[in-house]
Amino acid sequence: MGKYIDDTKARSALEAAAQHADRAGRSVPFVWSGAQWTTSAGEWRDWPLVRRGMGEWLHAVVKGVDAEAEASIRERRYALRDSLDAARERAENADSEEEVEHHYATLGRLRQALDALPVPTGLAPAIVRDIETVASEVESASDGRATQLLSLASQFDAFRAPLNDPSSWVRMLGTAPHSVHVRTSVVWEAFCAAEPVLARSLGTATGKRALFAAMDKRFGTRRKLAGYEGWRGAVIPDVGPRG
Repeated sequence: MGKYIDDTKARSALEAAAQHADRAGRSVPFVWSGAQWTTSAGEWRDWPLVRRGMGEWLHAVVKGVDAEAEASIRERRYALRDSLDAARERAENADSEEEVEHHYATLGRLRQALDALPVPTGLAPAIVRDIETVASEVESASDGRATQLLSLASQFDAFRAPLNDPSSWVRMLGTAPHSVHVRTSVVWEAFCAAEPVLARSLGTATGKRALFAAMDKRFGTRRKLAGYEGWRGAVIPDVGPRG
């Protein structure tokens, strides 16, 4: 047996946690940006804080699942006991042996149902235990193991930053007279200021290719004017003074 939970089980546990993220009672504290784990606002935090925050959140999912299961089981138990009392009363007041037998058969079925109450969350107890194990490992296992587990988590949308394609930013740009010519460096700076997480996750080379292709599609192929390359007719948001 390995030192840590099996990766297949860990992945299933993290997938279940992603599907039941609302049980935690709060949003995921850190999301994968494509380059690193950040807050939902794209802010960087020390690795120990990321580990602790994600571990605590996974524990909260387990507590939420357990609380919901307990509440539902309690309600179901009360309903079954009421049904048992009613069936017992009908059996005692039955007019024939056939009716008595019928009501006692009903009593037997209700008792079986009471003894085997289902968990309404759809999560098997083993999966819930695995989520708890993953949470503990994220908090206290080696850095390498915690990195591996969070890498598995990053496969699921619940743990990923809502990154958009650069073309979505380009579509929001205004238009200017065709005499206005905006250079490529200004466009890239404005994009990085507006979409810092996306810019970091794509990297400079890939980011510029995607951004400039979207600009070409919107404003036409780049042209050189006054010694620099850029687009005509584009309005770029002001990103502050540049040296």
